[in-house]
Amino acid sequence: MHVWVDADACPAVIKEILFRAAERVRVPLTLVANQPLRTPPSPVIRSVVVSAGFDVADNYIVQKVQPGDLVVKPPLLVPA
Repeated sequence: MHVWVDADACPAVIKEILFRAAERVRVPLTLVANQPLRTPPSPVIRSVVVSAGFDVADNYIVQKVQPGDLVVKPPLLVPA
């Protein structure tokens, strides 16, 4: 199992929860975003920078995901 996160719109609090969970259960966690992200030093946590553009992070994840993996895609929050 591998956890993939579309991290461009992922709230920091959710990323922190995912970091702790990945460390606790030793499951690989990859954050995909169009800008560099700060991640804790860990052999199971990494980030990947993709080019900017609509659905670029999504497309990267689709190319890499395997059966049994978990994809986290936070909803896009639109101001009221």
